[in-house]
Amino acid sequence: MPTSEQHQELAAFLRARRHALRPIDIALSAGARRRRTPGLRREEVAELAGIGVSWYTRLEQGKDVRLSPRALRGVAEALRLTPAQREYVFALARGEALGVEPAPTTTVSPTLQDVLDAQGPNPAYITNGRLDLLAWNRAALDVFGAFGRSFPEIPPEERNIVWLIFTDDSRRLLLEWERHAQRVLAQFRDASRYFVDDPWFPAFVDRLRRRSREFAAWWSQHDVGRVQAAVKVVDHPAVGHIALKQTVLQVVDDSAALYTIIYTPAPDTDAADKLAKLAGA
Repeated sequence: MPTSEQHQELAAFLRARRHALRPIDIALSAGARRRRTPGLRREEVAELAGIGVSWYTRLEQGKDVRLSPRALRGVAEALRLTPAQREYVFALARGEALGVEPAPTTTVSPTLQDVLDAQGPNPAYITNGRLDLLAWNRAALDVFGAFGRSFPEIPPEERNIVWLIFTDDSRRLLLEWERHAQRVLAQFRDASRYFVDDPWFPAFVDRLRRRSREFAAWWSQHDVGRVQAAVKVVDHPAVGHIALKQTVLQVVDDSAALYTIIYTPAPDTDAADKLAKLAGA
């Protein structure tokens, strides 16, 4: 059964998606020019979803509404949700959870550390479901530790990918910082379905809202995205631009939602030579 926090997150997400849609997006042109605010009306979403207006209104108000799979599919179709957004909505509406606590420490097993170290000059690190940074190899320090604080110097409560990208020196580190920051934020929102009722979550979000103007503005948009392979260009002070292809692998063992992130040289670039140079420094 969904918790109160899950009801509220679902309500906020649905409101954000409804406001983001334009009548022209779904061929609703009648009266569009007379609208005082952007987005669809609740009545329009309810009609498109094939459900009652009062029912949908209660849903957006965070009420404890019993949701059938058919009704959820109707709402998802009406709001033109992506596959990742649909899964996010279904998880919140059904009260799904991982059933395990996030990894409580900043360490991983020796075997997983060996996997990181075996990547040689390629940066690699491990996070938990909350995107806390738990372990890394030397190459990750060579590439990402060249800016500001090195990972071991960062307090555990701040050793989080979302926190670092919005509060540290990542603007100097990453080309196209805004695009990468928004992508990480969407991934964090997607993962939050599993710990939205954890007291850590609202406290973490509140701290970041106070620290980062961009986080405060973008978090309210309720974007949801799935982890994807991506190319990041690091502007390294010693070797210049390094184009890295990011790959995310989920760890399958008894651990709680661990992920290995590996960066390999982007094809047709000199990234391999630059990584080798850093490794030999």
